[in-house]
Parts: sequence; C-alpha cells; structure tokens
Amino acid sequence: MKRLILLLILISTATASFSQPYERRVTINPNSGYININELTSGYGLGEAEIDYSKYFYGLTTTHGYELNIYGLGVNSSLSLAGGVGILFYNGGPLFPLYGDLRFASKRKRISPFVFARSGLLINPSDFDMGTRIFINAGAGASYKINDQLEISFCPGLYVQMGNNVYRDAFVDLKIGVVFRP
Repeated sequence: MKRLILLLILISTATASFSQPYERRVTINPNSGYININELTSGYGLGEAEIDYSKYFYGLTTTHGYELNIYGLGVNSSLSLAGGVGILFYNGGPLFPLYGDLRFASKRKRISPFVFARSGLLINPSDFDMGTRIFINAGAGASYKINDQLEISFCPGLYVQMGNNVYRDAFVDLKIGVVFRP
C-alpha cells in the first residue's frame, strides 16, 4: 500500500512539473530612452547633374528621439523613432531638412548592424513654394560601440528627392555620425 501511494505521489509530481507551459518572454530594457544622432552626410547625384540641386550635397544633420531596447527570443535589438533637422549644401544652394527617422539595430558587443529609413521635407528658404522638396532616404550601416553611451556610425544609402516643378533626383549618400545615449 505504501508503494502504491508513493508511486501515485511520484507520478502526480512529475506530471504537474512537466505540464507547466514554457514561455520565452520578451523583455524591454529599463535603459530604453533618449537617443541623439549627429551625422556628417554627403551625396553624389546619379542622374542629370547639370540641374541645380542634383549634382551633389554635403552637410550636417542632428536627430533626437526615443530608442526602445528589446531583449528576448535570442535577439538583442533596438528600435528607434526620432525627428531631425539639419543643413545640406547642394550645388544650387542650401536646403534645410526636417524629417522623421526610423532605425532597427541588432545589438552586438562591439559592431552592430542596422537599417534605417528617413523621410521628410527639404525646405528652400529662397523659394519656399516651388523650391521646397520631399525626400526619402533608406540604407543600412554599422555602428562601433566606444562605451555604453557613445557609438560611431557609418551608413551608406539611397536618397531620392522630388518636388513641385522640379525633377526627381537620386543620390548615393554616405553618413558618418556619433550616436549618444545618456
């Protein structure tokens, strides 16, 4: 009788312990927060280069936003949503970008790959109505981690701009920047 009771207790314990559901939880890092990206950017025109604002550009942009760090499922990644401004000097004069920026990064120990998408307005102060353009910029890059707060980023991409009574122009662009997380 004792053996039967002991066997029933052992079976019920084993059944109860193995019947618990196993869930891999995705957790959000409590260090999610503010992110600042300052970049030197340049681009070389792919189309007709004799038209103003189509041959090349170079300038500085600054992006401020929120980065959400996600851990779980064997992946350490982050998603950032930000807004930015800057100044770009074209072969036809300066334009001022006002844009939104979305980045997804796969976090590694030192070098982390990422993809980005950026879109917004290129404001022309000398001809606001007809000279202002919209742009789309997408690409991929990598960042090198210096410490927990600072990274250096390098990202090539494709940059397309268009507007009222202006041709659609495409550029190959390159950004080198500093990423800061307080």
